[in-house]
Amino acid sequence: MILKDSTLFLLFTGAIIFTIVAAEIIRRLFHWPSESTRKLVHIFVGILVASTPFVLKSMWPMVIIGVSFTVIDYLAIRLGFLQGIHGTSRHTYGTVFYPISFVVLTISLWQNHKLILVTSMLIMAISDAAAAVVGERVKNPIILHWGPEKKSVQGSISMFVVTFLIVAVCLGSAIHLAVLALSPLYVLWIALVVALIAMMSEAISAQGSDNLTVPLSSAFTLYFMLTESTVSSAYFTLAVGLSLLFGLISYRLRFLDAGGSAALFLLGVLVFGVGSWAFTWPILTFFILSSILSKMGKRRKQKLETIFEKGSRRDAGQVLANGGVAGLMVIFYYFTDQHFFYILYIASLAAVTADTWATEIGVMAKGKPVSILNFRPVPLGTSGGISVLGTSGAFIGALLLVVVGYFSSPHLSPRVLGLFDASIILAAGLLASPVDSFLGATVQAQYQCPHCRKITEKRIHCADHQTTFVRGFRWINNDVVNAFCAFSSVLIVIIIARLLGRL
Repeated sequence: MILKDSTLFLLFTGAIIFTIVAAEIIRRLFHWPSESTRKLVHIFVGILVASTPFVLKSMWPMVIIGVSFTVIDYLAIRLGFLQGIHGTSRHTYGTVFYPISFVVLTISLWQNHKLILVTSMLIMAISDAAAAVVGERVKNPIILHWGPEKKSVQGSISMFVVTFLIVAVCLGSAIHLAVLALSPLYVLWIALVVALIAMMSEAISAQGSDNLTVPLSSAFTLYFMLTESTVSSAYFTLAVGLSLLFGLISYRLRFLDAGGSAALFLLGVLVFGVGSWAFTWPILTFFILSSILSKMGKRRKQKLETIFEKGSRRDAGQVLANGGVAGLMVIFYYFTDQHFFYILYIASLAAVTADTWATEIGVMAKGKPVSILNFRPVPLGTSGGISVLGTSGAFIGALLLVVVGYFSSPHLSPRVLGLFDASIILAAGLLASPVDSFLGATVQAQYQCPHCRKITEKRIHCADHQTTFVRGFRWINNDVVNAFCAFSSVLIVIIIARLLGRL
């Protein structure tokens, strides 16, 4: 007898609820650690939902389940319920990201790409859990400091190996069932690329964000390599190699730390592999010149290391804060084929270039900066401080980025990025820089050291002193402000384009 979707919907919902409740009961009866029961739930629910495309006709029952459990899990975390799946030694929203990623993948892939949906869900369910189990059980872990949370080399290798096997088996099964027509060698190559990207995504994750980034990045990579031409796939493969090389060089030159290099690799694969050289030259201009600038005036900048949250060697958060919005524009450009997203891409980079150059050049000014709020002198390095030299640096940086974007833009007739568009982007980039300063002076988290009494962005100061929160919002650090800066430039260009009837 063939069951209806409504009946299957109830069965799937009941199975998930039963699993969660059973995990909670087992944890209490046998005093199992919450981390162990959470992994069991993670694996079982992941495999369960991965099977739904084979038994359900409509995707909407699973979308409803995903949205419902997103809300339930968030409330459970905030209120301290269901410790069997939420109680961990670290603060994590992984159980919230888990259903979100499933909803996004289901809506995007259910109709035409169920193989990619199932494979990505299995990667999230099994590979991520395997990495955690190995990382915790290995006797002598080699610790990676690639992100806010410590990861182990052994765990990352497990992530790579299990993901490789899952992709190879899923694609191999599809070939056996005549769903795909690929050579065994190409299947292994796809599995290798997906495994590398999934491993890097997991390594730099924090607070359970890998439950979102791993399945989405895996699904996107699979989609690109399975739907694009052989030439495009070869170019994507070249981008993987170049991004890996560029990340290693940046690490050796101390432009980036290990996590920053991993983040640059992921961003580079997206921009180089999907966006082509039109997108590549502008972001390379921003990164290389900004990194060189960060090394200038080293003695003077060393004095500010007690104030700034991060040093000149950029980490994963800084890379993603400055390039994340640009990366999103590449994705939108790819799926919509709308050239306006190239303009927005350049706008986001113009903003972060202006902001970065304002900071790197402004701190070398001899006089004190002034507050953007009241124009009174403030100590050098104060969030929200501006100077003539810094503002000049912002203008030069934004102008240079716009010029590179203009000459790199796709050569259509008329040119995708014309002179009028370039002037709008330049204005937006310059306007976004003071937005960054304003946010830094008002809402960015600021702390005070109990030992030296200095105001700082750091949570730990004077070697080992815990600083005291004094103003702003705790969750708004310099990376969040930089991301807002990039987004504000995009928003300004959209508003101007709307007003001028160009959108």
